[in-house]
Amino acid sequence: MNIFLRSSNFLLACSLVLSFSSNVYAKDIYANDLPQSSESNKPINIQSKQIKQEKTKQNLNAQLLIAAQNGNTKEVRSLISQATDVNVRDEYGWTPILWAAMNGHTDVVRVLLVSGANPNTRNKYGWTPLMWAAGQGYGEIVRSLIASGARLNAQDRNGWTAMMWAWDGNHQETVAILRSVAND
Repeated sequence: MNIFLRSSNFLLACSLVLSFSSNVYAKDIYANDLPQSSESNKPINIQSKQIKQEKTKQNLNAQLLIAAQNGNTKEVRSLISQATDVNVRDEYGWTPILWAAMNGHTDVVRVLLVSGANPNTRNKYGWTPLMWAAGQGYGEIVRSLIASGARLNAQDRNGWTAMMWAWDGNHQETVAILRSVAND
């Protein structure tokens, strides 16, 4: 009896044949030619490459959020140069500029603004970078955000503005900055 008639041997033989041969005329389900790898002469899985590229982009964006949160200006610059999304959001709506403003990372805020970060972005509670900076008393960040077009009268979900947050935090210098801009 031929050894290929046994199902276990048949499967083994098929897998061996497939592993040692390549089909240079490979077609997709629509009979289109598949791109071939120059090294192995096997079809390239384009969808797999796109998924890997997307995962890499997601990883870089996540790294940007963390670097901004931690105030790592050098890392933020490096990630921005790798075409990350400066307005990327985490699952709670936080963007790199929101993290940097909340944590008082003036240099990171400036780098993000120069790179196109939206100074009026909001998290899921309606907080803007200006509200965070004003509420924490970060005057230099407040100035940078205002110079980049941050809206003074933006309100969070409870109707509070940056001025209210600065006043509530007893940050008189920040209140003075906001008043001087509001009076101009």
